[in-house]
Amino acid sequence: MSVQKLNLLSFSGSSRILHLSWIAFFISFVVWFNHAPLMASIRETFQLTDVQVKTLLILNVALTIPVRILVGMLVDKFGPRIMYAMLLALCGALCFFFAFATSYEMLAMARLLLGCVGAGFVIGIRLISEWFPARQVGLAEGIYGGWGNFGSAAAALSLPLVALAFGGPNAWRWAVATTGVIALVYFQSAGDKPPPLGGNVFSTHPFKGPA
Repeated sequence: MSVQKLNLLSFSGSSRILHLSWIAFFISFVVWFNHAPLMASIRETFQLTDVQVKTLLILNVALTIPVRILVGMLVDKFGPRIMYAMLLALCGALCFFFAFATSYEMLAMARLLLGCVGAGFVIGIRLISEWFPARQVGLAEGIYGGWGNFGSAAAALSLPLVALAFGGPNAWRWAVATTGVIALVYFQSAGDKPPPLGGNVFSTHPFKGPA
């Protein structure tokens, strides 16, 4: 059976899955690094020492590896659709925990738990591998990973402007909370099982799998 050409300008079929997936991964990286461009304001609010700032940066990645292993196991059991939705919802809520923290200890705990969002990489790679044939999966995963990772740069470029728009001493809190809102409303989803190549793979509802 011939394999349909990957059309990146399309938002239907497997291309739709690719776009929904990299957007979800992009949001994951925005959430993961939403504190970095705002650290000067966070430091001023809590009068953080150099050691405390460095600790927050370390905590932000401390759980990523073990959680990726755990999430990989859960993806095998529940499928990528459910796991991506759960991960974005959980970490979106954790953004509010970080944004409205009242102590360094709360900041540190929130940052540690937010490192879990890095597990989105595992979910998306599994999802892409199921929806694309061997001749296209490398390109699709490259697009997924590349545009997803750009989320950290997008956070660095945009969040200071978001904070500036809010204004005031709590502007950084509202900027971080904004990323949580985005994650909570974006429940990226796709069918858990790959469709027959060239088939009609999606229903019209974005959160449902193949009809």
